[in-house]
Amino acid sequence: MSSMTSSQGLGSTSFLAVGGAPRPAALRGSGSSPSSERRSRGAGSSSGRPQVASHDTPANWTALTACLSLAASLAVERKANRKSATRASVVGLKATDTDVDLVAQLQLEASKLRAEVVSLEAEREEQLQRDRLSLFRSFDLDSSGGIDDQELRHGLQELGLKLDAPEATKILRALDKNGDGKLQLEEFHLQAASKLIEEWRAEERAAEDASRALERQSKELVSEKQAEQEFLASLPLENDDAGLPIRLASVLAYLLPLMDALRYGVPLALAFPFLQGPFNALFLISGVFNAVPLGLGFLALLIGMQSLAENTELPKLLRFNLRQSVILDIALLVPGFLGSAVSFALDAAGTPVSNELAATGNSIVFVLIAACVAYSTVSSLLGVAPTGLPYISQKATEAISDTRPNDEADGSGKL
Repeated sequence: MSSMTSSQGLGSTSFLAVGGAPRPAALRGSGSSPSSERRSRGAGSSSGRPQVASHDTPANWTALTACLSLAASLAVERKANRKSATRASVVGLKATDTDVDLVAQLQLEASKLRAEVVSLEAEREEQLQRDRLSLFRSFDLDSSGGIDDQELRHGLQELGLKLDAPEATKILRALDKNGDGKLQLEEFHLQAASKLIEEWRAEERAAEDASRALERQSKELVSEKQAEQEFLASLPLENDDAGLPIRLASVLAYLLPLMDALRYGVPLALAFPFLQGPFNALFLISGVFNAVPLGLGFLALLIGMQSLAENTELPKLLRFNLRQSVILDIALLVPGFLGSAVSFALDAAGTPVSNELAATGNSIVFVLIAACVAYSTVSSLLGVAPTGLPYISQKATEAISDTRPNDEADGSGKL
């Protein structure tokens, strides 16, 4: 009804905008034609009345028709929009009601599932209790309501768990909470008993493994000791002669490092005149070997002493001092290299080595060698191997360990 009113209002407004209010006869569909109207208007005009412009033209009728059509289409569209909005609202309400019903249904299903789970757990617990009671009765052979150690052992053996009487007693004591010497139903836990047995078996296996490892290690030690004894038995017997000739020969072996260290002791000989006598004697002996060209004299002496040290028939005291003397002489190469490196570095820096610094370094090297020789000389004259030089004595001892000792060392430094 409202749409029709709006359509009529729009039509009337549109018509008035075109050119005037419609005549009632035209709107009612009067039977008079336009020609008769024009004739009546002409008659009026001839009577001397003022003429009024006519609106009943074809153009005005066309505009009126278009306006009516537009108003009708707008009314229809508005009605369709209202119906769509109403339908959407109804659908939304229905969807909301459906969601509420679905949530309620899911909550109901969840409650049922929880109830079923609780029921199943209760049934499972009841079944476990029945099984436990049945198992307990199978262990309780005399139906006394308690299981002693013999019944526990017999029942566990029936289940395939082999154990002796002490182990059964030990398990019973571990599970017996009230200390009455028997297991009641509330104390009967087969899983705990099985766990204890497994732990004991694991401990036993670990102890057996440790015992086997210890036995294997002991066999290896015995084998190594036997191999060492066999090796020592294959070595020649050492010569432990430490007479005076051997001691003097051991002292003479240290002439090699002393002669090689003379070049480092010149500043000391010049600073202390009382040292010039021993230095002259050493220079005289050194001149004999220096007479051989290309330093082959000292090389021959070094090789000869090395060969004598390897002779297992010589006394071990002499062999040791020969070897230690050679190692001490070779050690003199270290200060030579260091001095050359320092001199090269200072020359490269534009500050050459001063005479005072060179004399001090050379004197220190000679004093160290002289101290080692003095210690070795005194010890050798006493018939004791001078094994107190760090690293050098150790290497000398290892080099001559190719003979079998007569007796064990007495801790006095003898080899």
